Amino acid sequence: MFEQAERLKYLELSPTRVMFRKCAALTAQGIKITALTLGQPDFDTPNYIKEACKRYIDEGYTVYAEDTGIDDLKKVIAEKLKRDNDLDYDWTEISVTTGVAQGMFAAFMAFLNPGDEVLIPDPVYVTYNQIPRIAQAVVKPYHLKEENGFQPDIVQMESMITEKTKMIALVSPSNPIGSIMSEESLKGIAELAKKYDLLVLSDEIYERLTYGKKFISIGTLPGMKERTIILNGYSKCMAMTGWRLGYIAAPKELQEPMNRLGFYMTSGSVSFIQYAGVDAMMKENGSIERMRQEFERRRNYLVGEINKMKHFSCIMPEGAFYVFMNIRKSGLTSQEFCDKALYEYHLGAIPGNAFGESGEGFVRLSYATSMEVLEEAVRKLKKMDADLV
Repeated sequence: MFEQAERLKYLELSPTRVMFRKCAALTAQGIKITALTLGQPDFDTPNYIKEACKRYIDEGYTVYAEDTGIDDLKKVIAEKLKRDNDLDYDWTEISVTTGVAQGMFAAFMAFLNPGDEVLIPDPVYVTYNQIPRIAQAVVKPYHLKEENGFQPDIVQMESMITEKTKMIALVSPSNPIGSIMSEESLKGIAELAKKYDLLVLSDEIYERLTYGKKFISIGTLPGMKERTIILNGYSKCMAMTGWRLGYIAAPKELQEPMNRLGFYMTSGSVSFIQYAGVDAMMKENGSIERMRQEFERRRNYLVGEINKMKHFSCIMPEGAFYVFMNIRKSGLTSQEFCDKALYEYHLGAIPGNAFGESGEGFVRLSYATSMEVLEEAVRKLKKMDADLV
């Protein structure tokens, strides 16, 4: 019997995947599941992007591309970052990745040695807790509490820093919380990064999906560009999850080791998808704003209905497309709630503790689905709420 590599010893199967499989098993039995599980827009990829991709395939853009991405795409990404986010990067400081997931893996693996420490938000999307462990680094969670508006406690964060601390990770807007880092929080983290000479990894994939609160990239703050690695991509705001098109923005000296590693991971992103990505940026036809407005409508409906219930509540998310619902009054753990919701009410949700210990007592609900599905989910939540004693 062959044993797995030691680096995988503590690598866990994603709890979100466990829940997806439970939903799929019931669906296979002919049971209709109302699922608020996937962080995937229910919109189709805008037609102008699909047509561009088909055209590039027909025109023969099907060969290897430069492993860091085609120049035209890197140039339009640099223009977008300047225009939309006030981030000043030369196009040579951009690398194209096979989704944000590759960028995340490359950043952690390129800069973390065994025993290095990385400060990770808690709750946070599951891969942030797992990839550093592959690098045999130490994950130190900084807690985002509902009573603090899901903003970090900078004093707590500083108390966690040791001589082994190498990096701080940010996810804003947040998956699973939907919160956006305030300017005050960002300034506090920036001061810690400069004081202790730390790298910052900033996941900004949801930055176009905000609702009334301005998104600020930490890379715009004084002295931060040179120590910040920014991850972003097309998946969420352009409904292009399956296209696997992301990018990294970072100074050249930070890009170089990630690019070297990235070559051995994928040898570059798909050629014709990159060319379609140029069109997606250059010819954007208002589809992002139309989707954002619809997400906001769904958010308002779901939050409004939840906050009428006796046992469940939530604060209004500021970005992304998730509600982090407080279920503590139910007397159930996060996992108990999700299992009960699934097997008794045929409602799919993700337990909050899948995203870290601070998520216990919460469940994540995705409103990246239709109003019809949300209305059915609310009916089931109301029934569940009424049945609890």
